[in-house]
Amino acid sequence: MSMDIRDVDDDATVDNLPDNNADFELDHLLPANTTNLNSSVTRKRVGRKANIQKRDWAHVVDVNKPMTKFHELVPDMAHKYPFELDTFQKEAVYHLEMGDSVFVAAHTSAGKTVVAEYAIALAGKHMTRAIYTSPIKALSNQKYRDFKQTFSSSSVGILTGDVQINPEANCLIMTTEILRSMLYKGADLIRDVEFVIFDEVHYVNDAERGVVWEEVIIMLPDHINIILLSATVPNSKEFAEWVGRTKKKDIYVISTAKRPVPLEHYLYAGRDMYKIVDANRNFLSQGYKDAGEALRRKQDKEARGGWPTASGRGGQRGAAPARGASSRGGSGSARTFHQPDKNLYVHLLGNLRKKNLLPVVIFTFSKKRCEENAGTLTNADLCTSVEKSEIHVAIEKAMSRLKEPDRRLPQIRRMRELLSRGIGVHHGGLLPIVKEVVELLFARGLVKVLFATETFAMGVNMPAKCVVFSHIRKHDGRSFREILPGEYTQMAGRAGRRGLDPTGTVIIVANDELPEQTTLHTMMLGTPTKLQSQFRLTYNMILNLLRVEALRVEEMIKRSFSENASQRLLPDQQKKVAESETTLQKLPRLSCDICSPDISQLYETSKAIITCNNKMLKMVSDHPSSSRVLCPGRVVVLRDEHFRWNVGVVLKQAPVAASASGVREKIKRYDVLALVDLATKNAPARSGDLQALAPPPIWPPRPANLVGDLTEYDVKIVPLTSIAMVTDAVLKVEVELIVPGRRISAMKNAVRLLSGLLINWAPLEDIPELGWKSVMRTLEFQEVVGERTELALLLPSVTCTSCPDFDDHYAILHAEKILKENIANLKLAISDQNLELIPDYEQKIEVLQELKFIDENSTVQLKGRVACEINSASELILTELILENTLAAYEPEEVVALLSCFVFQEKTDVEPVIPPKLQEGRDAIMAISERVGRVQVRHKVPGEEFRALKFGLVEVVYEWAKGMPFEQITELTDVAEGTVVRVITRLDETCREVRDAARVIGDTELFKKMEEAQIKIKRDIVFAASLYF
Repeated sequence: MSMDIRDVDDDATVDNLPDNNADFELDHLLPANTTNLNSSVTRKRVGRKANIQKRDWAHVVDVNKPMTKFHELVPDMAHKYPFELDTFQKEAVYHLEMGDSVFVAAHTSAGKTVVAEYAIALAGKHMTRAIYTSPIKALSNQKYRDFKQTFSSSSVGILTGDVQINPEANCLIMTTEILRSMLYKGADLIRDVEFVIFDEVHYVNDAERGVVWEEVIIMLPDHINIILLSATVPNSKEFAEWVGRTKKKDIYVISTAKRPVPLEHYLYAGRDMYKIVDANRNFLSQGYKDAGEALRRKQDKEARGGWPTASGRGGQRGAAPARGASSRGGSGSARTFHQPDKNLYVHLLGNLRKKNLLPVVIFTFSKKRCEENAGTLTNADLCTSVEKSEIHVAIEKAMSRLKEPDRRLPQIRRMRELLSRGIGVHHGGLLPIVKEVVELLFARGLVKVLFATETFAMGVNMPAKCVVFSHIRKHDGRSFREILPGEYTQMAGRAGRRGLDPTGTVIIVANDELPEQTTLHTMMLGTPTKLQSQFRLTYNMILNLLRVEALRVEEMIKRSFSENASQRLLPDQQKKVAESETTLQKLPRLSCDICSPDISQLYETSKAIITCNNKMLKMVSDHPSSSRVLCPGRVVVLRDEHFRWNVGVVLKQAPVAASASGVREKIKRYDVLALVDLATKNAPARSGDLQALAPPPIWPPRPANLVGDLTEYDVKIVPLTSIAMVTDAVLKVEVELIVPGRRISAMKNAVRLLSGLLINWAPLEDIPELGWKSVMRTLEFQEVVGERTELALLLPSVTCTSCPDFDDHYAILHAEKILKENIANLKLAISDQNLELIPDYEQKIEVLQELKFIDENSTVQLKGRVACEINSASELILTELILENTLAAYEPEEVVALLSCFVFQEKTDVEPVIPPKLQEGRDAIMAISERVGRVQVRHKVPGEEFRALKFGLVEVVYEWAKGMPFEQITELTDVAEGTVVRVITRLDETCREVRDAARVIGDTELFKKMEEAQIKIKRDIVFAASLYF
């Protein structure tokens, strides 16, 4: 049974925050008072109390123990289920009933949605609200339909960029960006929210949008309980610990690695299937070998002409190798690779039908290849006449939303033809309505074969009997790589329908050669990718935080997941500061009349000289002259936590030591024959706080200070940093007999020579030192020698050394200095200045000041207030564009065409035909972009690669806004229809943001123009209502 943490002091909450500036007409970003929305949670838990000593925010719940008393603990469930809940679901339900926050990590199809549904039902029961957020709009649409079926239509609403349905509902579905915007604007509805459900939390790893998750979690008010739903990740506790500490809430981590339907993994080679991982996750090496043999037999047959190859039956057609051909071996390789067999999917489909493994999802990491693969199944018909009729009715019903010309689009005609035979395609290049038709028909079991990209793996539960990977390499936007274990798990998880299939079947197609066994093992059985912070500071975030004043930017950075490791140590470091300050107060105060005037000066001057000595030795040791300075026989004086002015003879350089981590340290070490006393000889190895053990810095060493008994000597390995002084004396010693020989006679001989030297030094005031000035002629070295000489001139005036108790007083001063230095270092470590993103923040502040978005006091100016409205585009460039009144010279359809450069991010090989007036607009935007870019370069701020301006759809958007039919639009570009629709729908959001910016600056002309632009683009198939509504 899990441990509960309910008996925590009430004052363990976030500090009350100051009111916002009323001038900005914003509600409080983070309400100061926490409303207890759920009075029922105040009741005591029966038999599940625990006293908490240590403040751990994340608590891992043991789901391996059955929860036998669940119905006693939760007698009146807010939502009834027609099946018995799994243990992890019961634990989650129980903790939600108790008013806790939870992190639920489970595989696809395990039943995480139960947790979301229960939270929504509980909010309804408590007369509060629940917000469900998802990373993508398509997933929001699907969830809207599902929740409407589970609950009443009136209790579920949806808010996305272009849709608002039932915004007063007690369950609101929205993208994370919409919730972020609400939090910055202090929307009233946030006060009524009891739960926020974050689905697909592993999306926090997304480089571009992951930061939004962190922003929202940080800014959520205290009274809201958080429900995090994720695929299985290795560091769920670490992430939950961060959320808990940030929100001052206990987070219960409920993870299950159990799959409702176990998976079996196969290789498809030589037109047969070979099992390589069984349902118990054991890798079967024999299956892998058999697949390799089958592939070799197939290739031998092809070479002899026994099987049709990729170039067709006669081997005459076909020319260049396909993009899907293996690239192993690199260009210029003499080895010839086959194209993927054009009959591959015909044979594979035959195999799957024979083994009764339909429906199947075939994952392909290219939109183009999805279409090509579907095109190879021209003769396949997988539907009965009844199913064909159902498909026809469903398509007709969906198409009735479109105008007649849009129903005749080539993509829709092709989709009709494929679906009528039970074959579907699903990728980002499809029109949204086409994707939704495919999803709905697949969910009904009417699509038997689905060629899909990996986006199909994210989202609602749409399982198949079998999943096929056409390749295991993908392009991630930067380079080709093997798919990661987490990605494989997410897609493979679509295999196996709960309650229908005893096991799910996953197949990897081996085209020309078998993937490496280690690659397969890592991908199938490896650890999924950790949740990693993608937190970064955006100008919009900085300006919004400066404007609402409820949360300092430094606080936002401090609370981010990227600072989790250092912030976790914060309480310990604060405790150490307090303890050190207490110790400092208790130290005896120096009250000696002789020492007080200049003992501190002696300390600081000596410390500075020793620093110079270390610098000089480091420079010399890295230079060929070191063989002359630290030559065999050179007499040196040693001082560190072991040696206290011990005199010694350098024998030779010792091997470089390896640190505890195995890394070879850079500090050089030397074998030294040193005169020692018994304390030094028996000293233990170095350990602990070396700074605390180090002797007080004092200069120069006097002959009278030297430690050592002529009868006690030892050969020690000494780091360069322990050599306090290099004398001008070089003795003739028999190095090889001492190291490694350890010949006593040779050592005694060297000690005798040292003894004579010490007798010569005894009457002197100073030990004769090496003349450093002539050692190296480099400017840097000579500067350090000069600095040391100037410091040494300050020493003769010091009088404190005449005090009879000087040594004791100097030790007191040393203890005080060490403590103060430790406290200063600890305070620096926990200060804002130690935050990793502070330099980036300061650079961005400089950019905003130079561009006049904020003043020298970081007060947000008019430009900054405009930039706060811009979320979907580059806020700096678009703000400059608005305030320079560049858009005034253009008609609405021209404005929206120019704005497309901020939204379109893909490549196009077709150069758009841009009218002269729009070319002027493009040049004006580029000029502003270059000017802003120069300011950023000047302040060392890197550009964001996913915010590059691309003008590839200017013509398309211009003609669409002028009323051109969509069929003709598709002929203007090689960009996929789905991408065109996505760009235009996002442009509607950008237009709305520019319209709101126009309201801020009081530009009524621009306001009207943007409203008109929105009307012009919001038509026909681009804005056809979702089939899920």
